[in-house]
Amino acid sequence: MTTEQVLEAIARERRRLIAAVDALGADATRARVTEEWTAKDVLAHCVHWVGQIAFGLGAPLEPPPWVVGVQGRPTGEEWNKRVVEHHRPLSLAEMKSEFDRYVDHLVARVAELTDEQMNATDQIAWDLGHQLWRQIGSETFDHWPAHSLDIERARRVH
Repeated sequence: MTTEQVLEAIARERRRLIAAVDALGADATRARVTEEWTAKDVLAHCVHWVGQIAFGLGAPLEPPPWVVGVQGRPTGEEWNKRVVEHHRPLSLAEMKSEFDRYVDHLVARVAELTDEQMNATDQIAWDLGHQLWRQIGSETFDHWPAHSLDIERARRVH
């Protein structure tokens, strides 16, 4: 994939995810879109994983509070629980702003990369052996559609 294609895919799936959240209105903070999460919780979950990729690419992000001081190597599920609990007190508007801030950091970093870098492997130290565009996609444009679909389904129920 080219850098332009990656940026377009992130933008497309970001719009879809936010539109799905917005369509729920006030239910975005109350209605379950999965067994455990509201739409707002989904955005919190996405913040963590987008942040990991952005940080791995050198974005100027400080380690977030839910990461600082962690001992050992938490599972993906444990990370999800930590980030969702950390963001629980935020309003929906604040959560969307946080999501946008992290995605904007990632997009800014991606925009600086060449097509060659986008297709190279071993660009993120903890996920060796994969092309960079696949690493980015796994936490954005390939990952978000499932969340968007869950949220869109929840809207039909409510």
